[in-house]
Amino acid sequence: MEHEEYGMLMMEAMDGFISGADQRRLDEHLHRCADCRQQWQAMMAIDLLFRQSPVLRPAADFAQRTIARLPSRRARLWTVTMIYLALLVSGIVPILFGIWAVNSLLPLLQEPALINGFLDVLGRGIDVSTAVLNALFNGLGELIVQQPAILGWILVSAGMTIVGSGVYRQLTAQPAPAHS
Repeated sequence: MEHEEYGMLMMEAMDGFISGADQRRLDEHLHRCADCRQQWQAMMAIDLLFRQSPVLRPAADFAQRTIARLPSRRARLWTVTMIYLALLVSGIVPILFGIWAVNSLLPLLQEPALINGFLDVLGRGIDVSTAVLNALFNGLGELIVQQPAILGWILVSAGMTIVGSGVYRQLTAQPAPAHS
């Protein structure tokens, strides 16, 4: 904390805004503290470098040359137009391809053999799904008949889950008590 205060005094001294009493305090501290003295010497060296460095100025015709290198209004307009045209084409091409694909495939999709084959495959898929679900429910029924304790455990687990989620909802919905 003490070194921070003297760091601020060093900054004020560098800027020329330090009072006489603060300057004496800083001088006494720099005499006692090697770390702060080293920091002060580094700050003074950097300040001296900045003061001795020549001020760099741009060349006399810098502004004119820079403005001449900027693209003209016509070139900017042409570039923006090409970008928008590319974006437009990249959006229209997929739409046109989709329209072409639908028009090309529509006669094939209207063939009665294709439609009947699709409906036949769909019907067989429904038959297989029905058979699988029927077997699962029959097997589950047999398991429950042979092992009624499993049904009890399932019901107890479901009840505990429902009660636990209700308690959790109530705990999270209540506002936290205010601490003073």
